[in-house]
Amino acid sequence: MSEAPAVVVDLQLAIGESEFDGQPLPASHQLEAWVAAALLAAAEDGALERDASAAAAPYELTVRLVEEAESQGLNRDYRGKDSPTNVLSFPHEPLDLDDFALPPELAARFAEEGDDDSLPLAGMPEGDLDAGEEEGLDGHNSDDVMLASDAMSEADEADVSDAAPSGFSTSGTASSALGSAAPETAAEQALDEQALDEQRFLGDLIISVHVVAREAREQGKSLENHFAHMLVHGTLHLLGYDHIEDDEAERMEALERHVLAGLGIADPYREENH
Repeated sequence: MSEAPAVVVDLQLAIGESEFDGQPLPASHQLEAWVAAALLAAAEDGALERDASAAAAPYELTVRLVEEAESQGLNRDYRGKDSPTNVLSFPHEPLDLDDFALPPELAARFAEEGDDDSLPLAGMPEGDLDAGEEEGLDGHNSDDVMLASDAMSEADEADVSDAAPSGFSTSGTASSALGSAAPETAAEQALDEQALDEQRFLGDLIISVHVVAREAREQGKSLENHFAHMLVHGTLHLLGYDHIEDDEAERMEALERHVLAGLGIADPYREENH
């Protein structure tokens, strides 16, 4: 990964204002550039797999800009800290298919239709799983085939931002009675495609714009530069970086400095910038 990877940000605005202190909020293309810079640095640091076969697929994440009340509620519910914070990171974590089981109603349906071996998954029409897959991936609709789980669990934070895991993933394989690989059914191909998509989904970043704007003002930084720092910092959390132990903090901060310097932004941890 010698070039910055492609990134798609799903930007969600849950705030009323479009600018703070006369400075506009960053646009999607700016967020994507900052995330891509963080991903490139993480790949060079060995924390992101260099997968040439999936090079054409963009990495995806959700960035939700929220009011302080929403940030405080999430921080309280998932981290036990009843106060708003600048950025919360919810990494995507795939499920292990070894523990995957179909819901009883679907298992019963497949058993009833199992006499017709011409249909994939013992009787399921090809179009059914395609429709469920589309809803599950794009709409995260828990009422469809239940191939996804959005459960989020508590994580840790130092003084800049916070990370908490969540995720879902599935994949599929097939083999013939002779032991050789059988042609994939449409359902299995759909699951393979879903697994590939989820390998490229990083997770969610929840940013309290009021907190970030206030910090930028207090530290004498532009809103854009401080936002860039929050995006880089949060993205590194999504990739597993943390700052609980001193050595972890040093590695993470060094990488942030490197990324921000490449973006023309001064060291955010220098005393004069606080």
